[in-house]
Amino acid sequence: MATLEHAGYVPVDLGYGAPSASYPTAPPDGDSMDGDRDMDMATAMDGLDIEEPMVASSAYAASSTGPVPMNPENGLPRKMLDLVFIQDATGSQGSYISHATENIEEICNTIANTGKLVRPEDLRLGLIAFRDHPPQDNTFITKKFPFTSDVAEMKANLKTLYASGGGDGPEAVTAALYDALNMDWRPEARRMVVLIADAPPHGLGEYGDGFDSGSPDGHDPIQIVREMATRGITLFFVACEPALSGYLYANEFYHAMTSLTGGTVLPLTTSSLLSHAIIGSVLENLDMEDLIREVGQHVANRVLGGDDVDDIARQLHEHLMLRNENTKKLKIESIYRTSEESAHNINVWLQASDLASARPLLKKVTGSRFTDKYQASKYSTTKGGIYHYSSSASSFSPYAPTLPPRGGVIPTEPTMVTPPMTPIRGPTSSPPSSNKFGDFAAFSAPKTTLSTSPFGVSGGITRKSFDMRDGSGIGRALDDDDDDDDDRDLGRKVPGMSFEEDSISYDQVRRIVIASTFRGMRT
Repeated sequence: MATLEHAGYVPVDLGYGAPSASYPTAPPDGDSMDGDRDMDMATAMDGLDIEEPMVASSAYAASSTGPVPMNPENGLPRKMLDLVFIQDATGSQGSYISHATENIEEICNTIANTGKLVRPEDLRLGLIAFRDHPPQDNTFITKKFPFTSDVAEMKANLKTLYASGGGDGPEAVTAALYDALNMDWRPEARRMVVLIADAPPHGLGEYGDGFDSGSPDGHDPIQIVREMATRGITLFFVACEPALSGYLYANEFYHAMTSLTGGTVLPLTTSSLLSHAIIGSVLENLDMEDLIREVGQHVANRVLGGDDVDDIARQLHEHLMLRNENTKKLKIESIYRTSEESAHNINVWLQASDLASARPLLKKVTGSRFTDKYQASKYSTTKGGIYHYSSSASSFSPYAPTLPPRGGVIPTEPTMVTPPMTPIRGPTSSPPSSNKFGDFAAFSAPKTTLSTSPFGVSGGITRKSFDMRDGSGIGRALDDDDDDDDDRDLGRKVPGMSFEEDSISYDQVRRIVIASTFRGMRT
């Protein structure tokens, strides 16, 4: 595969089995950390051969103008989240808009309570709706609603939206991403974007694209997403399936773009699971943000210095397991089939600095993008006549469809999925060990300290499962009671989707490494 080289970019190998990805180069800045953890990660990472004390740039932790605000109740750094929803408002999205509107209070309450956001202003919500550029759509290109901590105001904003229009297939996704990038983000807050759509941006090379050369406003979605990554804005994409995968290149494009920011693609086959996907992804990412703020600058220094991404991820994963690091996880079952062409296209999008440089290198994916199991499920209906897909081996559920995973497959249970690169590795299995960069000195424990259990730490760790109910309610769907480690029966379970807290996975650590690297480029 050709390696893309562009002025102002330096090659950094993402370790996806592809040629070097080209990233903008800029030196990391240095502010203060946002607090110590139970175990000093600076000490734990002595094996990284970084001599200076651990610091984090403003993209990792603190405001460039002052210290991180502290929570007076417990003396710990105050956790704040700025969360932007980008909603496709074209004709196919009515059920998703309705579901978000009806459940926004439950979504916010669950995120705030389980994510330990103490004050009302700690959670701010923004909203951007998009349709298309004229003449494809003459109603609006984007509607931008500023951040608010008032959930009632957010609900009122959602109520102004209705699904209509859309013409040529691709929509004004780029314009919406540009608006999101330029929201009034708080420098000290965690920053997340959830994009909900079933269509790609203009300019990917799709049939019938009314703006084949790209967005009429002149902006490029790859450049926007790369800038989001350097600013510490994590992008999640809710892929409304099966419509999205009917496009030639959209699936792989979104897998690559979310990967660049440390986010993921969340494929849904029904709007009834939107709340669960949002809540699970946000809470998982809040845990990962804590670790990025703790180790991000060290990781970025190594990657930008030429060290291998997978070597760093392996070492970091090993010592996080040894310190019994637990994270929340949204686990979903895969509906996507991997192929040589799809892996190739993801690598192309990952390397490209803009759409124009990527398009000549893309390959058409032959056959269906869906697994045989998922395709077979579409021919089995429930009493209501709606197609549903179950996580169990051969059964179908009347409640909800299974969601696809975010990574490689572990035989014993559904897992999260990373983009289907070549070679594909399971998220909880590290790549082969290498002595090139040494070990983490503070964790030179005997091999016998590790067990062969799926959770990786001898003596076992508490596995807390949060079974997610279907649309009948969300309020108690996520249990964060530290005094009760027993699984709770929270009503009807959503087949193929679970939310748990257990030992951190290799897939999560790799996302941390990639996100940290981009943030280290921020001037």
